[in-house]
Amino acid sequence: MITYRKAHADDIQASLDLALRVLAQFHAPDCEQKAVSNYFTARFKDERYLNGFKSGQYPMFVALDGESIVGMITGDRGTGALSTIAEMAVDGAYHRQGIATELMNRMVCELKLQGADKITLKALPYGLPFYLTYGFIATDEKQRSQSGFDFIPMAYEPNEIWDVLDINGNKTGRYHERGRPMAAGDYHLCVHVWKHNGKGEWLIDKRAKKSPDDIHDGKWETTGGAAIAGDDSLTAALRETKEELGLVLDPAKGVLFRRFAREGYHGHTYLMDVWVFEHDCAIEDVRFGERETCGVMWANADKIRGLIKDDKFFSDVDMYFDEMVEKWG
Repeated sequence: MITYRKAHADDIQASLDLALRVLAQFHAPDCEQKAVSNYFTARFKDERYLNGFKSGQYPMFVALDGESIVGMITGDRGTGALSTIAEMAVDGAYHRQGIATELMNRMVCELKLQGADKITLKALPYGLPFYLTYGFIATDEKQRSQSGFDFIPMAYEPNEIWDVLDINGNKTGRYHERGRPMAAGDYHLCVHVWKHNGKGEWLIDKRAKKSPDDIHDGKWETTGGAAIAGDDSLTAALRETKEELGLVLDPAKGVLFRRFAREGYHGHTYLMDVWVFEHDCAIEDVRFGERETCGVMWANADKIRGLIKDDKFFSDVDMYFDEMVEKWG
């Protein structure tokens, strides 16, 4: 079984040795004869570069088969919102087992959580198909490095990052990038946020048009979304409401009504927390979030049931809506 973790200090030399072997075996045929030795001298004999791993400037993850390192990836946090993938290598005997993808997943999450909005790399010809499949795009034509390798500059813009939870809602210590399938048994947290004015009405909002391919755009819904890494459930509920409607809810007037597990689109599984807040406001107080909402209204339960029946309401609310209405009116 392959396991993954952040590299320890004792892993650094073995990981770089693996990178050099993979470089010589799979990339050398496409480059100048002395490219590998030039690269070895320029990178792996550079004390400043090596010290960057020890100091944490260059994060590293490793894949292990037992105690043996069979894959590695390193990054450079860089400055500002730009980070770089410096090295990635998988032992040839372990290719096509998803190791490179899992290593990249972990590094993308690491760099995004450190503030990266764009991740760049120099793709050598052998690795180019993998990077394209992962989602990197070429930013320039093929170039030649000082060491003698041909490469294509590429970039990737990561999505938001989620905490990975177990079925009980406990954080696993791992992270997941939005839009990628989740492993079996992994979950992330989502919230539905209902606002009730105490007069039998609920504040619902209309989804803004984001994509011509999204059949749910333009439908009514309750405020909701995914918790980002570091959020607890209440924080996510308050943040989503502020982002989508410009409203500041009183945490003391919120109740966590239900939690249930669901399977969503694109192979991801999630835990849905349903919040109900006592809140009253004028429609004029609402400020639409850009590309989030385009309309709001106060609606009673029968109005919302009609929207659900006519397929004009988006969200899986059927399993709890009647019970919620019975409790709050």
